[in-house]
Amino acid sequence: MSSEKIRNLVFLGASSAGKTSLIEALAHHLGKVDRLGSVNDGTTLCDFHEEEREKQHSLMGAAVHISLGEGEINLIDTPGYPDFQADAVTALGAADVAVLTVGAQDSGIPFHAVHMWKLASEMGLARSVVITHLDGDNLNLDNVVANLKEHLGHVVVPVTLADGTGTSFSKVESGLGEESSQRSALVDAIVESDDGLMEKYLEEGSVDDTSLQTAIPGAMASGTFAPAFSVDPLRGIGVADFSDFISSSFPTAAQQAERREFPNLDGSGEGGRVVARVWKVATDKHLGQITYLRILQGTLAADGVLEGPDGGKPLKVNGLSCIFGKDLESVQSAGPGSVVAVSRMEDFKVGDILVSEGTADSDPYPLPRPFCSLAVRPKSRDDEQKIGGELQKIAKEDPCFQIRREPATHETIVDGLSDLHLSTCLHRLGSRGVAVDTSIPKIPYKETITANADGHHRHKKQSGGAGQFGECYIRLMPGERGSGFEFIDKIVGASIPRQFIPAVEKGMVEQMTGGIIASSEVVDLQVELYDGKHHAVDSDENSFKMAGGRALKDAFMKANPILLEPIMTVEISVPSRFFGDVSGNLNNRRGQILGMEVEGDFQVIQAEVPLVEMQTYSTPLRSMTHGEGSFTMEFGRYDQVPSHLQDEVVAQMGSEDAEE
Repeated sequence: MSSEKIRNLVFLGASSAGKTSLIEALAHHLGKVDRLGSVNDGTTLCDFHEEEREKQHSLMGAAVHISLGEGEINLIDTPGYPDFQADAVTALGAADVAVLTVGAQDSGIPFHAVHMWKLASEMGLARSVVITHLDGDNLNLDNVVANLKEHLGHVVVPVTLADGTGTSFSKVESGLGEESSQRSALVDAIVESDDGLMEKYLEEGSVDDTSLQTAIPGAMASGTFAPAFSVDPLRGIGVADFSDFISSSFPTAAQQAERREFPNLDGSGEGGRVVARVWKVATDKHLGQITYLRILQGTLAADGVLEGPDGGKPLKVNGLSCIFGKDLESVQSAGPGSVVAVSRMEDFKVGDILVSEGTADSDPYPLPRPFCSLAVRPKSRDDEQKIGGELQKIAKEDPCFQIRREPATHETIVDGLSDLHLSTCLHRLGSRGVAVDTSIPKIPYKETITANADGHHRHKKQSGGAGQFGECYIRLMPGERGSGFEFIDKIVGASIPRQFIPAVEKGMVEQMTGGIIASSEVVDLQVELYDGKHHAVDSDENSFKMAGGRALKDAFMKANPILLEPIMTVEISVPSRFFGDVSGNLNNRRGQILGMEVEGDFQVIQAEVPLVEMQTYSTPLRSMTHGEGSFTMEFGRYDQVPSHLQDEVVAQMGSEDAEE
């Protein structure tokens, strides 16, 4: 199929805006399904996972391929919850047009929806808007349109408008009609991207419909025009008009390819080397890993080969297919613009650029950084044997779900975008036969000192036969924050033989690793070893290792030890009306607000907050902001735990050690 005949659409928007129902309505209108599926009944093409049917919300990306005579359309559904936005972001890499589905309301658009709208523009997609839920009560259509323009920009201009709202909504009317109040705004938006058409418009004062129709794909591609449509997917109102506009006027894959920049392309088109981008990975118990691709260049044959960005042996393509929800439909080849899937190719991951020959540079997606964490432990020995592999599969399916080992606390940590995100991923783990216990991760505190002190220890042991003896005298001084550990050998003469001095340092390092007051890593010290004693027969490396570690502990306890805690740099986006509640709550969490910015109706707060105060923050933030608030965070620095809290933390760490 030529890329001039392919149109790829990704549907974005908040949960319950109607994305899945809209795709279902389009598939039904275009004859791909005989019966209209229902989200409530769990019978839609795109929500085919058990969890999605239970929750009646999309949790993963899905695609529906529709052949239209000489052309084809790929409709990509995405999760509306910001907790599952990885599939929404990566789907932008597969599509050419982003369709933001917005439930009609007179004020405000969810922050996440506005964010995805902007991200689609940044990634070079043409954009469109579909307005749903116009059958709601107490709506004013003019206010709804004004609200869209305010939050999404004046490039949004209605092409079809509902004839009313609530029970009065029965059909849509064309905004291009000569009598329409929207025609002037439509013409202005369309001609802006075409200098010749703009000149004609200024000279003659009008543009004929044929010229407008020809110019629409370019206007959408350039970003000057984002057509809006009124649609009721469940009743089928406006679906035909929207579908016709897609087929006649949305930019094709070929038109968008001219305006989007991808690495690794050489302009050779259908006949060149194959270049494809992985935008989704799924796991099937029968087919293994299913890898979803967007073909950027060349023609991939069903018996072709693909090689990942890390090199290695090229892998033979297996099961080249178009995607129809949970079903895969075999094809013999796929050219530029095609959205397809291959199976049993386990080496590939989301974001990989695959080629048929040569090498490829990676092209990572602008994914959010996960910030919500849980410690996980297998429930049984059987689970312990399977947990690593299954967690890795989920991490490949969702690149915002990550796994790490925390060396300071010896815990396996999973990171995600929210409590809901993590619980859903771990539920998926359970459905694959791996049971885990979870807990809030231990805080990786660090220990240090604030004063100078001297330390001494004599290690002496006699138990018949060869004994043990080593004695050390040290001076301990605080180092600069972040300086680590500095060992200074000040031994003069032979009070400690040279061959035993490395053992003294090793004993100190081991003592610092295990901690002294709270079983946490000790940092930022200077130690001078200035004197000691040895025994000609009984001294050995182990004796001086013991003496060095104990001498450090002796000095440490005299040097005003303190605990350090991780301080996170946090950015919180909340509707302005909730700013007071959120800022007050931050103060209660020992947060320090560093700055604020206004983005439309949202306040973006920059702050520093201790990690211990942020570990369970997502739930109260949702509660305070009625689900509209969101936040990101990353490690900033370590700082001292307030003295009135230190004893409490030390006691808690001691009780945890006793339990273990």
